[in-house]
Amino acid sequence: MEDPTRAKYRSVMGAVYTFAQSEGVIPLGLENNPLHYVKGFSAVSDYESVTLEPEQTFKVLEQLRQPEYTLLLLIAATGLRQSEALGLRWESVLWEKGEIKIRQAYVHGNMQDGAKTRASKSSVMMHRLLGEVMKAWQTKTPYGKPEDYVFASYKLGGRKPRTGPMIVEDYLRPAAVEAKIITVDDQGQTFDLEGNPIKRFGFHVFRHSLCSFLMADGENPAVIQATLRHTRLDMTMYYAHSRKKQKLEAQGRVLEAVLGSERGLQREPGAIQ
Repeated sequence: MEDPTRAKYRSVMGAVYTFAQSEGVIPLGLENNPLHYVKGFSAVSDYESVTLEPEQTFKVLEQLRQPEYTLLLLIAATGLRQSEALGLRWESVLWEKGEIKIRQAYVHGNMQDGAKTRASKSSVMMHRLLGEVMKAWQTKTPYGKPEDYVFASYKLGGRKPRTGPMIVEDYLRPAAVEAKIITVDDQGQTFDLEGNPIKRFGFHVFRHSLCSFLMADGENPAVIQATLRHTRLDMTMYYAHSRKKQKLEAQGRVLEAVLGSERGLQREPGAIQ
């Protein structure tokens, strides 16, 4: 059964019991390690994110108003995680340096100090165009003081950020449907335009899309890794999804190399020249 989170818990606790055995805290033998009997959880997820082209992201942006417009553009341009973007305060936006410091994340209604990984707890670059959009939002929101949240909840009087799942359900998904990027049936199941079911459609889609776009555009993988703030390059490769056009072009290059760009396709199979 696919359950990467439980598989990780099993692995960690198994290591704890193994260490305890090595230190003589509990008897040796697999029968004394209770995690040995916990089976059936696979650490490999079959989830593959849908990715959007820049033009599709723009169509979704066209359907949004503030502050959802700025939130989506911020995530699409920087690769910030939803929780990191919602945890931002204006004092973390360093206008002169063109940077945004990542110091906390808003997860399940609670503010967590520190980012997901050591690499995540750093900063992301802020291009001038993104800075202009951020500054425009700061002048409009009633919560624009340094200590205020960038995406503060009106309902809660700015004491907390807005809730991610609510934004996705009430704004992002309807905008994607209106932009004809996805479809949703009567049961709430999401599909791409080819009719394939989509497991999830949220802000994380745009993090994957950023990685895929940069990879297809020929950007240095090390730069992409730094942009997404991954500790390992293989994680960055996992985020990079190849497009159909890329696959066809790659296949075409192989065919040309094998058969020859001009003569190969005109030869009869098995013909001797």
